Amino acid sequence: MLYKIKSQKYKAFIFIVEAICMILELCASRVLSPYFGNSNIVWTSVIGIILLSSSLGNYIGGKIADKDRLKENLRFIIFMSALFVLLIPLIQKGLLEYIAKIFSNIKLGAIIGTLAMFFIPSLFLGCVNPIIIKLSLKNLETAGEVTGKVYAFATIGGIVGTFLGGFVLVPNFGSVQILYVLASILFILAFLLNIKKSFKVSFIYFSVVIIAITMLIYSIYSNTIKAGLILNGQDMISASFDTQYGRVIIKNMYYNNEHVRILNIDSGYESATFIDEYKQNELVFNYTKYYDLMFNSKFEINNVMMIGGAGYSYPKYYISTYPTKNIDVVEIDGDITKIAKKYFYLDKLISDYNLNENHRLGLINEDGRTYLNRNTKKYDAILNDAFSGDNPAKTLTTLELIKSIKNSLNENGMYLTNIISALDGTNSKFIKAEVNTLKKVFKNVYVVPCSSLENTELVQNNMVIATDQELYFKGEYKLNIDENEIVLTDDFCPVDTLIPHK
Repeated sequence: MLYKIKSQKYKAFIFIVEAICMILELCASRVLSPYFGNSNIVWTSVIGIILLSSSLGNYIGGKIADKDRLKENLRFIIFMSALFVLLIPLIQKGLLEYIAKIFSNIKLGAIIGTLAMFFIPSLFLGCVNPIIIKLSLKNLETAGEVTGKVYAFATIGGIVGTFLGGFVLVPNFGSVQILYVLASILFILAFLLNIKKSFKVSFIYFSVVIIAITMLIYSIYSNTIKAGLILNGQDMISASFDTQYGRVIIKNMYYNNEHVRILNIDSGYESATFIDEYKQNELVFNYTKYYDLMFNSKFEINNVMMIGGAGYSYPKYYISTYPTKNIDVVEIDGDITKIAKKYFYLDKLISDYNLNENHRLGLINEDGRTYLNRNTKKYDAILNDAFSGDNPAKTLTTLELIKSIKNSLNENGMYLTNIISALDGTNSKFIKAEVNTLKKVFKNVYVVPCSSLENTELVQNNMVIATDQELYFKGEYKLNIDENEIVLTDDFCPVDTLIPHK
């Protein structure tokens, strides 16, 4: 009976540890995203490094499992894993900023950043599994059964951790707070393994748990205070929020000698607003003004859809500038819309222009691709400004998506998309592939650079306009498209290898 109780205890331990491993992996992408983005490059680095560290931990744990003092070693391993998890939120900003500065190659930077933050805690956690198996073994005759059960509980723990972390914890509590909670749980596990030992050692474990919990409370309280100060216009501070889709950072700063509030998502400036009340509906970033090129149409533009709301800068400008026109904004992240209402004066716009009554502004929190697939409404123009950091949404670049866009446009409607790219050279691969794809659906595709027409190798915002109309745009650049240029499809869409990287 005593053996069965101990066996169940160890299964619970491995269940919790594996759940923590998966939650830690989910947090890793959020910790790295403000410095390296949230692209496939970051996820590949996170998965690869954590698999490497876990496998090395399994090897070392197997060696330790063949030695004496298994419980003491397990307690030390869990304690050290807790300590290094606790260190992550304390050192991440300074260390990752430094790594991002010295490694200009984003792939190398993401790998080094993952190694620096997550290799050691994942290594210690990887040691746990072999030791638990050894502690659970009664005799060699049942080795296969015990090993299978331990791995089964570990896998189930990993599954629970994945869904709990991805659907509940990360979007609702934020990666920093979660890391403090994970560290606290690991310290408690180490304490439970030491519960029959000396009061002095137990007191040390208990004290560290209290410290971790205190840091968690301070982190939550501090971010709330910072958010309030930002609303009051204070500079030099930032508040961070984790949503279902990314890490959001808000801060006030001066941009072109103007006081503005910036919305940063996954290493890129997604949106901005002027803080001065009389300018809150004006456009901060120059490229957003180029969406007005839709009014070069030979036909009247009244009903517009925009994919990607972020801080709702262009929709605010559009509503306040064109009092008879309507716009539907499709923003995948409902939490971003809430942030825009509170911090970027979207609620004020709704109130000032009575938008709850006249319905000139439609707020649709849904994936842009999903919305277009089922949409039956016709628009005069569709605008696309959906990015994750500096990376375009892959599903909004393909031939299939562009066909859906055309089906949602009135005859001779226009599609305008912002593309960050050079016009020539090695950094022009993405814009050439996207323009080539657009040409398979629309008769005419125009490219208007938003910064420089002379320096064609400069990575800049470019407004790409696709329509069946024959139009003229001042500053248009005739892009040189090779006949062998790829067409982006749902089946083959290597955007990560085409976009410019630092």
